[in-house]
Amino acid sequence: LRFSFAAACLAASVTATIHPGKCPTYDRPASFDVAGYSGTWYEVRKDKLNFFDLGASCTTANYGLNDDGSVTVYNRAHNIGGYSDITGKAVESQVSGPGSLVVDFFAEPDATKPGNYNVIDTDYKTYSLFYSCNEETKFGVSVRNESFAILARTKSLSDDLLAELAEKTKAILPSYDYDSNVVDTKQEGDCEYSPEPSTQFLQ
Repeated sequence: LRFSFAAACLAASVTATIHPGKCPTYDRPASFDVAGYSGTWYEVRKDKLNFFDLGASCTTANYGLNDDGSVTVYNRAHNIGGYSDITGKAVESQVSGPGSLVVDFFAEPDATKPGNYNVIDTDYKTYSLFYSCNEETKFGVSVRNESFAILARTKSLSDDLLAELAEKTKAILPSYDYDSNVVDTKQEGDCEYSPEPSTQFLQ
């Protein structure tokens, strides 16, 4: 495993931007198919203020379903220093509802905690909308740490579909300023992609 802090910060739990106010409540998917979600995803759009994701390109995530129901998470991206990757583990949260995973890159994930990787909408075959939010109080004021990304099974999505996904996001998360926050993630071009690991590549 090649490790860098920049790669670690591709993780949902730490790539977050700070906004005033509390985390929003939103409708979660009625169900979530972990096996159907497994495989490779390409990040095509992201929150532009994800501090440790600034300048990252060619970003991919691979999820592999393990025999015990856990998920191996493999993230890779190109940063200033070259390509970085990191492997972690995820479990479905027992408290947050369908589509919510607890991801940890440094220890065993705790399923009794709220999820830090939330799939707010996906069709499994084309796109996924990812969102994460946690609250803090700073100087007596509530702030929320948010992270958002659009993932795709292919390296790009059509303009029509991206527009549709933007409207979906705004409907699910009306408090999230999509138009101001979201930018494209560079894919294709001179990106170098790793071979896709098997669905059980690390247990």
